[in-house]
Amino acid sequence: DPAYPLSHAGFALSKGLLKKMMKDLKEKPVGGGQQIEPVWELANRLKKMDVRITDLPKAFCVKHAEGCATWVNDLDKYRPSQGLMPADVLIAVKTVDKFHEVRLPLLQEFWAGQSPAEVIYLSNKAYDGVPRLNVVDLSLEFGDMVDPSKEATSQGSGHCSKMVAILRYLKKHHAKRRWYVVTDDDTLLNVPRLLTVLDSHDDRKAIYLGERYGWSHTEKYGGTNYVTTGGGMALSHAALEKVVDCDFCSCNSPNSPDDMSLGTWFKNLGIQVTHEEGFHQSEPHNYHKETLKSSDPIVSFHRFNARLPASSSKEEFAAARRQSWQSWVQAYFNSSEATVGVKKEEL
Repeated sequence: DPAYPLSHAGFALSKGLLKKMMKDLKEKPVGGGQQIEPVWELANRLKKMDVRITDLPKAFCVKHAEGCATWVNDLDKYRPSQGLMPADVLIAVKTVDKFHEVRLPLLQEFWAGQSPAEVIYLSNKAYDGVPRLNVVDLSLEFGDMVDPSKEATSQGSGHCSKMVAILRYLKKHHAKRRWYVVTDDDTLLNVPRLLTVLDSHDDRKAIYLGERYGWSHTEKYGGTNYVTTGGGMALSHAALEKVVDCDFCSCNSPNSPDDMSLGTWFKNLGIQVTHEEGFHQSEPHNYHKETLKSSDPIVSFHRFNARLPASSSKEEFAAARRQSWQSWVQAYFNSSEATVGVKKEEL
């Protein structure tokens, strides 16, 4: 992989390099496809042009010191407050019956069971295997829209029709919330930090918020941005109403990618993605440690990093998942905000 700058500290491009890049782009235009991390994409492009970054850590600084031209700043002090209360937020976990027994107890242990905001689980079947879980069987109201067999076919796998059912359910049955957060059933969430982030945005506006990805951005076409739902997606009340009431917001097929479909719909509604860097679509090891250290406090990570031999037992997989999440909470969640899933003697 190419070395790339820590964007939080800034970086500079010479005029000569810009001219060279313009020439290269004319000869080799940017292709379509998915675009995840712009700074890495830039560095990868420059590497192919045989250009390497010049590292000047005493000028572009992680911490302010004498001689620094730029440095990383804590932006939290500039966040306003909209007077948000936990009761104003509903967290909906998108799940399916085959994962109820394996994943829902872990969610309850690490964050959902202690969440100051209400948490509901939206599935294709009911489940009573864990006390005090609110698991809603969407099939009673939405039928085939939440049928797992329609989400994974030989033509691909996605959750578009299920996401539409979830959003319709939220609007119909929980109409008085200010914010709606949709996560996967393998999303590790720091709820106190989530509430801090949401409180800083004016929910009277239609806001579509989370970690922003993009695809098909080229020189001639703007492409589309979308929120990766694995890291968590937040919609203000106004945004939820607009997308549910939208006449043209329909799935190309039941198994179309739900997050990309939402990105297209919100773009056509004139609602741009609000990127919050505390949301993460992947596990911590997929991000540079300096980027995580310099970024806003963590809101979420996705998946478990439990890579074991296929012959491993259910108990071994469960222990690996728990160990991963426990280590992430200890390493990345602010101890004053979240200690769930970690025993006091382990802190």
